[in-house]
Amino acid sequence: MKAGRPRHIGARVQRFEDIRLLSGSARYIDDVRLPDMLHLMFVRSDTAHARIRSVDTSALSDLEFPTWVFTGKDTAGLSMKAHQDYPEMQYSEQPLLAEDRVRFVGEPVAVVLAEDAYKAEDAAEHIFVDYEPLPVVGTMEQARDAAIPPLFDGWKSNVIVQRQMKGGDLEAAKAAAAHVVKRTYRTQRQAGVPMEGRGVVARYDHSDRVLTVWSSTQMPHLVRTYISEELGLPESRIRVVAPDVGGGFGVKGQVYADEVLIAWVAMKTGRPVKWIEDRREHLIASIHARDHEHTLEAYVSADGRLLGLKADITVDNGAYSTFPFTSAGEPGMVGKVLPGPYDFHAYEATFRAVATNKCAIGTYRGVARPSAVFSQERLMDDIATELGMDPFEFRLKNIIREFPYRNVLGFTYDAGSYAESLERMRKLLAEDVAQAAASHGSRTKRIGVGIACFIEQTAHGTPDFTRRRVPIETGYIAARVEMSPDGEVTIDLGLQNHGQGLETTMAQVAADALGVQPENVYVRHGDTLTTPYSVGTWGSRGGPLGGGAVHIAASRIADKLRAIAAHLLQARPDEIELADGLASVRDNPGRHIKISRLARIALRNVDQLPEGMAPGLEAQFSLDGPRDGTYSNAVHAAVVEIDVPTGKMKLRRFVVIEDCGTILNPLVVDGQVRGGVVQGIGSAMFEHFIYDGECQPLTTSFADYLMPLAPEIPNIEVHHIETPTPLTPLGAKGLGEGGAIGPAAAIANAVSNALGVNVSATPLNGNAIWNLSRHLRDAS
Repeated sequence: MKAGRPRHIGARVQRFEDIRLLSGSARYIDDVRLPDMLHLMFVRSDTAHARIRSVDTSALSDLEFPTWVFTGKDTAGLSMKAHQDYPEMQYSEQPLLAEDRVRFVGEPVAVVLAEDAYKAEDAAEHIFVDYEPLPVVGTMEQARDAAIPPLFDGWKSNVIVQRQMKGGDLEAAKAAAAHVVKRTYRTQRQAGVPMEGRGVVARYDHSDRVLTVWSSTQMPHLVRTYISEELGLPESRIRVVAPDVGGGFGVKGQVYADEVLIAWVAMKTGRPVKWIEDRREHLIASIHARDHEHTLEAYVSADGRLLGLKADITVDNGAYSTFPFTSAGEPGMVGKVLPGPYDFHAYEATFRAVATNKCAIGTYRGVARPSAVFSQERLMDDIATELGMDPFEFRLKNIIREFPYRNVLGFTYDAGSYAESLERMRKLLAEDVAQAAASHGSRTKRIGVGIACFIEQTAHGTPDFTRRRVPIETGYIAARVEMSPDGEVTIDLGLQNHGQGLETTMAQVAADALGVQPENVYVRHGDTLTTPYSVGTWGSRGGPLGGGAVHIAASRIADKLRAIAAHLLQARPDEIELADGLASVRDNPGRHIKISRLARIALRNVDQLPEGMAPGLEAQFSLDGPRDGTYSNAVHAAVVEIDVPTGKMKLRRFVVIEDCGTILNPLVVDGQVRGGVVQGIGSAMFEHFIYDGECQPLTTSFADYLMPLAPEIPNIEVHHIETPTPLTPLGAKGLGEGGAIGPAAAIANAVSNALGVNVSATPLNGNAIWNLSRHLRDAS
């Protein structure tokens, strides 16, 4: 092994956290049980839009057990505020409990508490709310109609915000174009549905005036900050704990009104308070995602060069703006990422968020990019079809090849393997393409091949959020590393682990820097009492920024260990190597000292330290992301088989080529990619949250809201190309969301290829495939 080469980074280390997660010893939010605890149940609106005439709690007196109840009158003035600092944006607040009006089915109107959850649920049924129905805004078209009254007083319309991004000369591109291809694409509304729903427990200790909140969240520090600001408590008196979290996917990456409310209720009652949502609550009232409509117009030269792109983007935001990414986050992200991996120099995007009487839109794995890439890559195939070009050839003609690359909006891409990934995928699919072509004369069974090529901005830094003017405000991740007198290492990490394998990968990173085994590293996270302030886990930042922060902090401790070892072994610090638990003199390994002995000297036998050296082995580092982030790239491919007489579709094959820079742990990376692809298959073929014309939710259980199951999932092949980035300490780029971004586009392109039809919307469920293949049945 070469000197200085990492021993653990890049190794296929089994996940340490799986020991507790698979043995039943993990502690989730519902496992938090405190003495004298009250259980809380929400009374939620069953009407999409109405004035609240009254909330009648008198029937609670008929119950044979004590209850506590709070309504919007009690919490008046407390609200969620999520606003971007744009003059075009209309401002609104979401009250913790509806005060005079409800704006979606599921909005909390009151809470009732009892000494067990069953009694609280019974008590909730004894609260009666008298509503005066108001007209419903149920569709994007209605929300864009200036004649329909706004949902909030003082608003001019139901368009929350409308803005533009542009670069280059679009009129010149249009004038030079031999082909103009215009299409409209639509992606459906979804829910996030992690295996574990959301929940909150709060306890206020009057003796020391400390509020402790347990929440199934991805961002404990931001929850603490918002509670502090809204309730007026010093952050030093608030502790937020995220226990083991059974999946987050961005759904748990917002601060929710219930987190603030339950903290307030605990302070008011003087007793611990617990709320665990059921699946129906999760589906109707935890954030939704997607629900986009994009109209794209591409300007293309006679030889197939993409000259320019014009986009009109609408997102059905629902009723409220979510903290901290706001209602402008989704449409703004689409406008930002639509240029994708392609080399063209004229672009204009008009994007808007509109308000309807539905649950609010928030962040979900991929954050607008699955919708953007669906439209981007369907358009690439549609252009190729119109020009009579092979889809690979058209993309390769327009793909970015020279790096760093400054795109049409001024964002700089670091190096990637865009063309190489496409070429490699073309070779992997050669046999499938031939089989698909051979099937296209059949009216009974069709095979189709589709690809999606995309990039993902990851590890966004503070400058990126400053440009967006969002309440998130910053993008850094902090890590504190400490070695104890016995040589064991503890990492306190500002990330929160909810399935990413961070406890394992961060241990690998620290172990390499310090010369110990990953098993000797203990990673703590999710508790604001012990971890340094950070923005949490989201935005594909764990590996590049969390790993980078751990690496730098651990390296500073390693420098001190080398200095102590050099002093004791009579060598220079730059001659000392740390590996396998030993500090050895390079080229003379017989001269060595145990790292555990160095740790004891640094903390206990300090008389043996070099003169002037302070005791201790602890370092903390906060790593911010690059100005424009770092860009992972991937190509996804789907091979589908469609039975034309029945409309039944089978995924025969799904292939991923992924480039996330330096791979910290291939087992974890492959698991993240495959998990994301499964969610992307759900987006493409199954998941659809549906409202009727009065904004009543129709898919409120898994009987109606369909999820992908094992029989629907093919073997997912994952191939890697590593292009390390110079923008992060380890050369790593983010990848946690990438698996979910490409499947909808790849599957839609495969369906289009199989059936020879335009595919403009998801989900591609059985009914959709039946309708798309109708022309083949009619012709037979």
